[in-house]
Amino acid sequence: MSKAIGNLFSWLVTALFGVIFLALIYESWALLTNHEPITDFVRPAVHTYPGWAFAAAIAIGILLGHFLWGPARGRTSPADAPK
Repeated sequence: MSKAIGNLFSWLVTALFGVIFLALIYESWALLTNHEPITDFVRPAVHTYPGWAFAAAIAIGILLGHFLWGPARGRTSPADAPK
């Protein structure tokens, strides 16, 4: 059961990063072809709902930090350092 939940979580995170990647591709395409980019939709939303924007920024930062920081084990971990 635990492995199934771990696999589901991995697929969800992979899908999230895939969506972010596609959004960045769209943003680049819109800027290069003079279409309206996603940024033009995000700015008014952030000004209208600053609390929700702050909460979303915190959640995204925690998620990215969790995956970019890496596990606390291995040769470079202070917990596993030779004594």
